[in-house]
Amino acid sequence: MAELKKISVKIPEDTYTVIENMAKKNNSSVSETIRSLLNKSLNAEWFKENEDIMARLIRQQMEIVIKPHIERLAKLSSKSGHMSATAAFLNVQALMDLVPKENRKNVREMYENARKKAAEYMRTN
Repeated sequence: MAELKKISVKIPEDTYTVIENMAKKNNSSVSETIRSLLNKSLNAEWFKENEDIMARLIRQQMEIVIKPHIERLAKLSSKSGHMSATAAFLNVQALMDLVPKENRKNVREMYENARKKAAEYMRTN
């Protein structure tokens, strides 16, 4: 423990009574209780003064932890979009190959109708 310096402070009697009751409750001396309260107050003040630094450090640490997951989700999303586009074009190609020319419809029109129906489905479900 560091060397203790003696100081003299006058406080109101009701404040002293509160500190004395805290000391009894915690099974410690009034001096120990006052030191503890001072330390807590100083720590709280330090944190308050450095709150923006602490917040920046926490954000940096969270970014370090979250960034790999975000990147992985972005890659999965990209792959999913690629697979969806491939499936859509395969479907169009299959329709073009299997449907006789005289029965074919406008592919772009069919695509736009299907896209609108899909968007409507996503909004309702």
